[in-house]
Amino acid sequence: MLLADRHLAADHRRPDHHPSRLDGDRLAVSPGGSHLALWDQDRRGFDLYAVDADRLLRGSQPAARTYRNAKVVLVGETGVGKSGLGLVLSNQAYRPTDSTHARQVFTFEETEVELPDGGAERRETLLWDMAGQSGYRLIHQLHLAEAAAALVVFDARSETDPFAGVRYWARALRQQSAAPAMLVAARTDRGGIAAGDKRITAICEELGLSRYFETSAREGWQIPELAEAMRAAIDWDSLPLSVSTELFETIKQFLLEERDGQRILATAGDLYRDFRRHHASLTDGPELRLSFDACVRLLELRDLVRRLSFGGFVLLRPEMLDFYASALIDEARAQPDGLGYLAERRALAGDFPMPQEDRLPSDEERLLLIAVVEEMLRHDLALRESTEAGVDLVFPSQLTADRPTEGDPDAADVVFQFDGAVPAIYATLAVRLSRVTAYSSKEKWRNGSTYWAKAGGVCGVRVVQAEEGRGELTVFYDGDASEETRFLFEDYVHTHLMARALDGSVRRERLFTCPRCSYRVDPAVVRRRLERGAIDVLCTDCEQVRIVLLDRKDRLAHAAAVRDMNASADAGRDAAANTATIRGKLVTQDYDVFLSYNSADREVVGAVAERLRAAGVLAWIDQAGFAAGDRWRDLLEEQIARVRAGAVFLGPHGLGRWQKLEEQALIDESTRRGLRIIPVLLPGLPLGSEPRGFLGQWQAADFRVAEPDPFTRLLEGIKE
Repeated sequence: MLLADRHLAADHRRPDHHPSRLDGDRLAVSPGGSHLALWDQDRRGFDLYAVDADRLLRGSQPAARTYRNAKVVLVGETGVGKSGLGLVLSNQAYRPTDSTHARQVFTFEETEVELPDGGAERRETLLWDMAGQSGYRLIHQLHLAEAAAALVVFDARSETDPFAGVRYWARALRQQSAAPAMLVAARTDRGGIAAGDKRITAICEELGLSRYFETSAREGWQIPELAEAMRAAIDWDSLPLSVSTELFETIKQFLLEERDGQRILATAGDLYRDFRRHHASLTDGPELRLSFDACVRLLELRDLVRRLSFGGFVLLRPEMLDFYASALIDEARAQPDGLGYLAERRALAGDFPMPQEDRLPSDEERLLLIAVVEEMLRHDLALRESTEAGVDLVFPSQLTADRPTEGDPDAADVVFQFDGAVPAIYATLAVRLSRVTAYSSKEKWRNGSTYWAKAGGVCGVRVVQAEEGRGELTVFYDGDASEETRFLFEDYVHTHLMARALDGSVRRERLFTCPRCSYRVDPAVVRRRLERGAIDVLCTDCEQVRIVLLDRKDRLAHAAAVRDMNASADAGRDAAANTATIRGKLVTQDYDVFLSYNSADREVVGAVAERLRAAGVLAWIDQAGFAAGDRWRDLLEEQIARVRAGAVFLGPHGLGRWQKLEEQALIDESTRRGLRIIPVLLPGLPLGSEPRGFLGQWQAADFRVAEPDPFTRLLEGIKE
């Protein structure tokens, strides 16, 4: 609120007011900001206003408007009636549906809630109908973590096993999320439920399912009650919050309409240009583009769109990744030799069975397949192995071949029991063990694998699924594996299970065998002996050796080694996934950084470019094919205009002839759009020769020193 003391004469100004001049001397503000002075030319004086800043700011700000999005997943085996439920819960008419491929997303409801502070919050609830075919189980593990609630659906008509898949999905959900889950019987209009109330109650208690509903999508039975239970289950306060302006809503609506239309893959630039055509009244400029890109990122966090790692592409229907990935995994499982692999060239060419009507146009499919391979490598679902015939993608969870010789079962050393998505947990363990530099893969077969330890000996794991969502994993060794090797391998497996299995479900049991005759002591005998305070037992087979029953507890000493093994596995994963990232960038000519260098330094610069490539960064380096003259300059400027950063290499040979032109082009682009420029100081550059002038304002990556690591500084500078 402004309170005015009117018409104070110029010569009557208070001596403690020294207004700062603004707006051509017609408006002034006191240094403390508590008064404004407005000059009145006709009266030759000014009006003095006292400013109540708090009331002014409160009155000028509209009430906050926020947005939250909740994901409710429908899971269960294929053909149990999830899609019919999704239709009627989203207020669509019931109709018979085929089995879902990948996933479908329905809008359950959109509401606006008044907040205590007077603002408003828009809330949107989406139903995710997840395909139940076995080929999708690995993929769908990636989409359960953000669920706000879940419906575990089973087919009430089944007489053989009405609860098929219920334990698996309930445990997989609990492994990924603490969201409340409900058990839902579908299609109850087609006959009674082949299970009694006691059995249903026992399953809900066993699996932590909070409610139970008997529904019929066709008849509408218990659909309103289920919908109300879903609303009550969602904890809105725990969900991510976004500030929702009118502009944000406009951009979001445009992107969702594009997603729901025929468009599947487009660059962010093309989408922005189309948005501008649809909303020509909006003022174009950097702020609008930043708002548009922020909205794309927000929708990606909700998994409603997906930005690819190359070419600036946005996938408007992310479920296509699941669809192609499942078809690829099915083909790997169908390999006649049972080794669960597919040649990478076949995967990237789309050379695997898939309904033709469901395929994308060839140009889009080519890009999508690169993203599919990258995703499976990035999430430890597949290995990239080189063979004499080329590179194969190996899926440990899809191996069907039995081990030719199962080996001595008494070689087992420890057994872990755990709950969760057993195939996915084993697959990621097998993949990561293959990437740890301390081991090399020896054998793979159905539900098991062995590894050569570089320190000597063979280590192995095998897994069985005792029941849906409950696994038993055995760790074993050959006689050459040292105690240190055994305990380190076991700790790594234990750490993996603790991180990926259901919290509190991992149980470990040591197996004791006679070192002379390999007789295994009954675990019950071990427990009874230990309870009585005994530390050993006489081998009842050879009767020659007392078997020590002490189990090593000093495993904390291996914590650093296990961390190093995990770091090694992470590095191997990133290196494998980056091959796909670079492939996509090459196809789309999506260069990250322009390297400017003297041709005399080409060898050392080329080595840096290869290290960048291994890190997933594509550098423009090769000037071959560029002719001298204007055409060269045109292509040079075009390339510099597209990159995210520029690196100017300074070595003992000084700036090259063309490098001076490149440096100027980079400087011009930096002035135009803020392009980041990174000076790179090569070994041999004399001290005191550091860049000056414009280049001198940028932090350099100095390869003449070891610390701070110059390559890390260069990489961070490019990615920033």
